[in-house]
Amino acid sequence: MNLIEVYVYEVTKRLSVKTRDDVALELRSTIEDMLPENFTEQDVKDALTKLGNPAVLAASYRDTPMYLIGPNLYDIYILTMKRVIPWAILVTIFIHIFENVMFFSGKEAILSVVIHSIGIIIANVINVLIQVFFWFTIVFAFVERVGISNAELPHKKICNKWTPEDLKYAKIIPKKKAISKGDLLFSFIWTAVWAIAYFYADHLVGVYRSSDGNGLQFIMPIFNQDTLMSYWPIIAIFIVLELGLIIYKWKAAQWTMKLVSANAIIHLLSAITFIVIASNPHLLNEALIPYLAELFETSSSAVASSLVWIWRLIVASCVVTIIIEIYESYRKARLR
Repeated sequence: MNLIEVYVYEVTKRLSVKTRDDVALELRSTIEDMLPENFTEQDVKDALTKLGNPAVLAASYRDTPMYLIGPNLYDIYILTMKRVIPWAILVTIFIHIFENVMFFSGKEAILSVVIHSIGIIIANVINVLIQVFFWFTIVFAFVERVGISNAELPHKKICNKWTPEDLKYAKIIPKKKAISKGDLLFSFIWTAVWAIAYFYADHLVGVYRSSDGNGLQFIMPIFNQDTLMSYWPIIAIFIVLELGLIIYKWKAAQWTMKLVSANAIIHLLSAITFIVIASNPHLLNEALIPYLAELFETSSSAVASSLVWIWRLIVASCVVTIIIEIYESYRKARLR
């Protein structure tokens, strides 16, 4: 293990992207100046010990002074916020979706309820983020000044006991290989959306029309719910697999070949299942084609032919998207 490179990474990962390269170059030069000509690993450890904890050193490189929360707590403050905020968002979304499903009366059009709920969810998420930011900042600012002595802080203990040996447990994750929290959040929301749309397709996925200025009204479902529900055990398995894959990505934090393999297997099987379901001749609602033929003043055969091509295009697009996603994950895992 190259202790110098790991130490430089541990410092620069806490800085803004625009300053990382310059600081890395300066820090490497500083470390090299501290080392003898034919240095040993112990010489490197001694030099790094003199430089101190990477978190504290990184604080000295920041352009913006941290008046409210000092450098001893700033990194653990940011780490805490990064861990709490995604869960706060997920819990807020989950609670709101659960309330809407449990108290849905069936009198309103699902699409109208969804659009209204999205607005409420966004407002609630913003409110939760403000509350989390405010209270965590207050707590850390209080601890920084009068709450707990520095000797009692777990983070301070870690800082005091830091040695170059701690670098052995650090992981250098290249930016292009990293799995962002945004990707994980999107995967979770997407899984929840398609799962709800699948099991409630007869109330959610359908033809909507506005009549008498009363907003959108649900006219009829596009899919045959009985046909969809005949596959529900397989779909339930894929939901569990997708959630497990999200947890696996969260723990790995970067693309690895094992993760790529698991991701590819799950997505390829899901693509095959999607094609099988899409090929079922009883998937579409029987009343849909006559209704569309009357609506567009054309023949049922023309509508049926158009729906076949549209459905093939959707299926092909989904398959191509899955293949591209698998290839991109493989390419990222191969990066060094």
